[in-house]
Amino acid sequence: MAANPINVLVIEDDLEYASLLHVIIGEVNPDLFQITHIDNLKDALSLLLQQNFDLVLLDLFLPDSTGMDTFFKVNSAIQEIPIVIITGHNDKSAAVRAVREGAQDYLIKDELNVNRLVRILLYAVERHRNLNTLKQQTLVDDLTGLLNRRGFLSLAEKQVRIAKRANWESILLFADLDNLKTINDRFGHSEGDQAIKTISAILKETFRTSDIIGRIGGDEFIVLAIKTSDENVSSITARLERNIKRYNQQIPDYELSLSFGVVHLHPKDDTSLEEAISEADKGLYLHKQRKMKE
Repeated sequence: MAANPINVLVIEDDLEYASLLHVIIGEVNPDLFQITHIDNLKDALSLLLQQNFDLVLLDLFLPDSTGMDTFFKVNSAIQEIPIVIITGHNDKSAAVRAVREGAQDYLIKDELNVNRLVRILLYAVERHRNLNTLKQQTLVDDLTGLLNRRGFLSLAEKQVRIAKRANWESILLFADLDNLKTINDRFGHSEGDQAIKTISAILKETFRTSDIIGRIGGDEFIVLAIKTSDENVSSITARLERNIKRYNQQIPDYELSLSFGVVHLHPKDDTSLEEAISEADKGLYLHKQRKMKE
């Protein structure tokens, strides 16, 4: 096996076809690809959260999920990994729609061709790498590595549309780092930058890899958590507070603190992302006012 093979996850319940893919890909260049096969969506999503893959080959019709809902679930969980749809002639329209929604390409089962298959795999990975490079140049915050305002809004808009189609609930958290000016004035802007980076690390630790986290201002952060209901908010905010407290035990000179507002996004609501952000901002202001009175 090559030092850096292309790791491919095949999500396909047809074991014979999955085996055929494995054999064909392996015969072309056994050192180029590393193939893992899962035959259901639940186990595939769990594996995607545990291991790194470069490409997913996805059958839309699985024992525990069918049609576009399958694509939406995978795409929302692994936004950075290219997806190639596996389809039959009868389901080609769904595959084409998936490509319009963000899939890299599709394969028709009855037209399996070795050269076309390998070309699709390599092109899908390369296109996605190039796209990510371009996105990172304009959509990522230099200091924290989180999405900037433009990047967050671009990706979050897409995920909100997916959530509404899939009938998923979501929450939007808008947060502000308290007393950043005091930290800058007392300890210098380099320490203020470190505080911002620490809060970024806390947010990434608190939320799931499938959640979208951004820094949209000097001391302002925002998170969109898909498939999260009102019942989960208290546990999320409690985990956030615990993680901040744990970091504060390592900082002798000052304490980090976040004020935040949370808005619940129902799939049937017509609330826009910008409207939700505005509502969360109001909640943040009220939280900050309460803390000042304590």
